[in-house]
Amino acid sequence: MPLRPRSLRPARSAVSTEVPDDTPIPEQVWQRVPADELVTLVSLILVAHDYPDHRARAAAEALCHGDLTGAPDTGVVELTRTHLASLENGEVAPRAEPLLIADRGAAALVDYRRGPGLWAVGDAMDRAVVRAGRFGVGLISLRGVGPFGRVGHHAARALPHGMIGLVMAAGAAPGHPLGMAAPAGAYPEFVLDVDLADAARSPQFAGFALLVDVLAGVLSGVADHDNDTGLLVLAIAPTTLRSADGFYRAASALFGSMLGWEGGSPIRYPGWREAQYLEQCRALGVPLRAPVRRQLDSLALSLGLPPLTSVD
Repeated sequence: MPLRPRSLRPARSAVSTEVPDDTPIPEQVWQRVPADELVTLVSLILVAHDYPDHRARAAAEALCHGDLTGAPDTGVVELTRTHLASLENGEVAPRAEPLLIADRGAAALVDYRRGPGLWAVGDAMDRAVVRAGRFGVGLISLRGVGPFGRVGHHAARALPHGMIGLVMAAGAAPGHPLGMAAPAGAYPEFVLDVDLADAARSPQFAGFALLVDVLAGVLSGVADHDNDTGLLVLAIAPTTLRSADGFYRAASALFGSMLGWEGGSPIRYPGWREAQYLEQCRALGVPLRAPVRRQLDSLALSLGLPPLTSVD
């Protein structure tokens, strides 16, 4: 069921259509901008703050993920208050080079040495994918990263390679974020992005939070480092264990069986609606709140960059 774009027209009052002369007319809450233009502007802003070009683009894609998949509270609204702030106070070093601490073929431990998490976690998944291509699985245990955005986005970097991706974080990271992405055969890809912090309050789910603490925190060694975040990044290549056709048919059967209707509402698995929202944003533009739009345009102006254009 396609998502309907948010209307930018002011809602009609059920009581009166007249607006008193002394009543200010509220500005539009949402303004649409081209998706690629948004990512490009964020990338250029990060470059201006000493990010290398290739890291800036990957970081911009990670940051804009929330806006492109219907979770704007985790998107570009975090650019100034979280990511640029961490650069200015020295918590994140945009050019820090990762240090390989242990390498065991299919598994490795990497210290990113205060590198930007928006880029570093995706880089760790890319490294895991390369190892999975050789060994069937690739596991990167990492630490020493700044804020990294949505773990589901980083897990999904395994999907273009036909692999399953898993990312979880513990330590200084808020909550217990866990992300997983898997090919879904003939259907939109499965992308799970959850925070186990709330679930941990319930006894039957507390074990999941401990699982994340062990695999992401204890394994990476962040317990020995103050204010550090540890992550587990895992890539699995299904075709090393079974045929591509067999996996495709099984995935199609599994995710197809989860679709249906209940009480007049569609039943969908995680990733379905996000894929539709992403398609809508690419076609119609990304909706931004007016204050966020003004902030981005102000940053662009201060750096001599053109402001975002509007999609009518």
